Amino acid sequence: MKKERDDSRLLSLKITRIMKITAILILAGILQVSAVTYAQEHRISVAVENGTFYDVVSQIEKQSEFMFFYKSEEIDNNQRINLKVKDKLVSEILNEVTRNNNLAYKITGKHIIITKQISVNPIKRVVTGIIKDTNGEPIIGANVIEKGTTNGTVTDIDGKFSLSVDENSMLEVSYIGYITQLISQKDCSEICLKENTQFIDEVVVVGYGTQKKANLTGAVTMVSSEDLSKKMVGQSSMALQGVMPGVTVTQTSGQPGKDGGTIRIRGIGTLNNSDPLVLVDGMEMGINNVDPNLIESISVLKDAASSAIYGSRAANGVILITTKRAKTGEFSVSYSGYAGWQNPTDLRDPVDAVSHMQMMNIANVNVGKSPVFSEEQINNTIKGTDRDNYPNTDWQKLIYNGSGFQQSHFLTLNGGSEKMRVLAAIGYYDQTGIVDNTNYKRYTARFNTDMQLSKRLSVKFDVYGRLMKAEEPSSGLSEEHSGILYWLNRMPATQPAIHSNGLMGIGWDGDNPYAKIYQSGLNKENTPSLAATGSVNYKFTDWLTFDGSYSLHFVPKENIKFTNSIKTYYPNGNIAYEKPAKASLSEKKTNSLNQDFKAMLNFNKTFGDHNVKALVGFSHESYTGKWISASRSDYVFPQYPVLNAGSIEDMKNEGSGDEWVLRSFYGRLNYDYKSKYLFEANIRYDGSSHFAANHKFAAFPGVSAGWNMHREAFFEPLSKVVSNLKLRASWGKTGYDNLALENTEGSYEAGKNYAGEAGILNTVLMNRNLLWEETTSTDLGLEAGFLNNRINLSFDAYYKKTTNRLLNENLWSETGFASIKSNFGSLNTKGVEIAINAIPIQTHDFRWNIDANFSIWRTTIGKLPNNGADKNRTGGGIIFDPKLGKYVEVGGFAEGERFGSRFAYQLDGVYATDEDAANAPYDEGVSSGWLGKGKCAGDAIWRDVDGNGIINSKDMVFVGYIHPDKMGSFNNTFTYKNFTLRIATDFSLGNVIDNHFRAQANANSRNNFATIHDVASSKMWHKPGDIASIPRYDVESDWDNGKRNHGRPSSSTIGFSGGSANTLYIKKGDYLAFREVSLSYPLRTKWLRAAKIETLDLTAAVYNLGYWTAYDGLTPEVIGADAGKYSRPRQFIFSVKFTM
Repeated sequence: MKKERDDSRLLSLKITRIMKITAILILAGILQVSAVTYAQEHRISVAVENGTFYDVVSQIEKQSEFMFFYKSEEIDNNQRINLKVKDKLVSEILNEVTRNNNLAYKITGKHIIITKQISVNPIKRVVTGIIKDTNGEPIIGANVIEKGTTNGTVTDIDGKFSLSVDENSMLEVSYIGYITQLISQKDCSEICLKENTQFIDEVVVVGYGTQKKANLTGAVTMVSSEDLSKKMVGQSSMALQGVMPGVTVTQTSGQPGKDGGTIRIRGIGTLNNSDPLVLVDGMEMGINNVDPNLIESISVLKDAASSAIYGSRAANGVILITTKRAKTGEFSVSYSGYAGWQNPTDLRDPVDAVSHMQMMNIANVNVGKSPVFSEEQINNTIKGTDRDNYPNTDWQKLIYNGSGFQQSHFLTLNGGSEKMRVLAAIGYYDQTGIVDNTNYKRYTARFNTDMQLSKRLSVKFDVYGRLMKAEEPSSGLSEEHSGILYWLNRMPATQPAIHSNGLMGIGWDGDNPYAKIYQSGLNKENTPSLAATGSVNYKFTDWLTFDGSYSLHFVPKENIKFTNSIKTYYPNGNIAYEKPAKASLSEKKTNSLNQDFKAMLNFNKTFGDHNVKALVGFSHESYTGKWISASRSDYVFPQYPVLNAGSIEDMKNEGSGDEWVLRSFYGRLNYDYKSKYLFEANIRYDGSSHFAANHKFAAFPGVSAGWNMHREAFFEPLSKVVSNLKLRASWGKTGYDNLALENTEGSYEAGKNYAGEAGILNTVLMNRNLLWEETTSTDLGLEAGFLNNRINLSFDAYYKKTTNRLLNENLWSETGFASIKSNFGSLNTKGVEIAINAIPIQTHDFRWNIDANFSIWRTTIGKLPNNGADKNRTGGGIIFDPKLGKYVEVGGFAEGERFGSRFAYQLDGVYATDEDAANAPYDEGVSSGWLGKGKCAGDAIWRDVDGNGIINSKDMVFVGYIHPDKMGSFNNTFTYKNFTLRIATDFSLGNVIDNHFRAQANANSRNNFATIHDVASSKMWHKPGDIASIPRYDVESDWDNGKRNHGRPSSSTIGFSGGSANTLYIKKGDYLAFREVSLSYPLRTKWLRAAKIETLDLTAAVYNLGYWTAYDGLTPEVIGADAGKYSRPRQFIFSVKFTM
């Protein structure tokens, strides 16, 4: 019984255990199925912005029953993740976040295990194919890259390629001017690239609108912000140097704030102001008034047809500047900045104090005088123990001791929607000169706003504020007889700059350039300005719109100049000089206001294959300006420079004002048929207050036409080689009205005394018959692209004629007036422009791009008033022409001749001995005290061209022209992987320069001016028998009281009167300038992405490296005579640009 009960119990226990195990197994199965079902059906939403993998895990765990298991060291928490999904399966989310970070996952129930993915070498395969265009022609040099890698190749001459890639990778195919395509390996056997219509339809800003580049019929060249940003310049004018044909930019000074370039478009078309018209977003403004970082594009209208729509102010060409505007999309921040320093590109070569004393002694001995420096003085100078009494001053080192530091910072904020967009920008530019106390600062703020108020109505409102602050020593830098550099160029090393006790040395009779830097006072110029534009656009229909705008530009300028009295001292501490005798203060305030109102109707409609665009408009522009100045002197307390602190004895004040109005009607018509045959007509009707009532209005028309030959069916066989070909022609008329009201109505001054009675004096003679100066221009152009636009060429030939020139006509003294403004004469300019852009080499890793242009022009005098002279010549003189064997008139202005001719005395050598000089011709150019005294050893041998035994202006010879007539540039850009090397050069040909400084240095020993190394060289005559090319150095050779061996007097010259008029010192001004060498690198890293920085570009650059030239002065970028001014400095720049 007991056994049965035990067996029954055991069985019961077994059954119970089996039931429990079964229940557990059933429950586990149910749970497993439930977990699988949960993972397959449960959906969640995740939103992570710039987060980490942990942020994604956290959101999944919070919204589900899943738990994650992983090793922390296998997770890269620095990698940033941007993920926004809604109602997605967990597996789908995990596929997304583990795709690019080498992680794998496994879902086990409600557990998710994250592990490091074991990398397996992918299977490689070689893919081949051919790339063609839509016409079936193979594309040479197309890029084929394995997506996401640097593995790539380029197509060969038959358009074929071969590339080893991963088995499942995609191919990215690209070529200039075509849309980039992403191709799978199975579709790569034959790839067809389509043209990028955005590239083809590049839009160019023209007068009062925009136009497709392909449909342009005028000579218009545009530079984009991308090209402009390659140059780190402080003045916007310098961004145009060497970038387009027919546009020359010369920089004659490197002084901060005065280093802007002089711009000429197609040479000199007038003898008045030849500056082009500059419009910034339609408002007239100086090109250097806008920060380069603000510019979106610059268009230059070079021919009269394209610029005729600007009428009376477009004779010198038009520059249209468009500033950047906000783009629709997310908010972005960009920064562009650079910093660097400057140093002189070149320096003069004066000798030290000992050499100067020795040469000065020779200069005196050469004319029979005693040495001026004793052996004791020379020996004590050599010892160098007493620099107060025996100085050896390196003046250039002292003067060029400024830091030359410059910096630029520009911050731009961009944001908005389709309804409203705002671009806000602030900038700061600071340039310190290589001479202390010379600096320039510019503060900029710009706000451009676009608002779409309705489907038809949109408005813009732009505000631009700027403050420019310039500072220099009161004496100035390059001013004649007072400037710091003027005296630097003349100061010998024997003159002390500053004594050991801190007192200023005597300099040159009290003119101490070092003292002028720090003690002459300061000349400060503050120029704030405010510009604002409000505009409205209303679309009546899709093809008819109205544009209206109002702009104002207010400039209140202030100039404060305090000139301090400088005390210089002898070494013993006694005062030597006090210059000027009294300290003085002058202040000048100028206010100017430009206002501009415009209203336009624009028509744009297509009728089948016929496209018609037209506009009509009206504008009213006005200018009001006034200025007032005051000055006092005798400041007892120079540390308190305010007007009231000065003496009332020398108190002065004056002021004036002027205003003008220009009212205009204008229109334009554009027509094209299938973008094949192109036509444009412009006209403007201007009325100017500058002219008298009977001549206030004038019309300025322009017409142009073009033919896109490559669009013709017959051109198809050539399309493989010639991808683009356009012919164009234009004619137009523009004007020039830069007059003052006094020229037409006269000027009068009150308060004049007539026999004790107050009266009014007529100071400027009126001329109510003055006409507009007009320029007509004809242009023939060709544009061509070769090998799928891998090579692009443009060519222009033009002829322009300026008539009714506005010049001062001299009057007989009996009239009581020196001259009267009149219309007389004409100028003719003809020229050729060529531009080439090419890509000689393009591989996967390397690309070489060339941009080159060349311009040649020639301006000659057309007509002059009849005066009975040959060619109606005015000015100039007579020389002997040995080829003709007779005397001829030359120089000045003459019909059919190029102006700016330069004549000089031909130096044929130096008399070696007195015997050689015994029979020298009679020299009429020497100082009066030397007339008839003959020549001696070491004197100049002047060529007696006419052989009459007399040296005078009739013996001068033609040496060249002072203006160049050929200019161009040659720029190379090399890109290797992510590195970009840019080398920019430009050149100028066709002019001569008179090295006035060198002539003065060799001719002014009597005045104890600085001695240069010419004097110590074997080229200069030193003793009888020397065969030399430079006349002797003596105290009687300078032009104010000597034999004029180096510099001839202005009274005995023809044409240009400045300089030496000596062929020894006149050299060709041709040069090749090495403008830029820069290296750039775009930095793209994970940590930058983590900081939300999309792009970061780094650049190191050197600007103005030097010149290759035969000219021996500081810089060949001078016109006429080189007096030794503030030359263009060399710059070393480091820049950073980024966008967030």
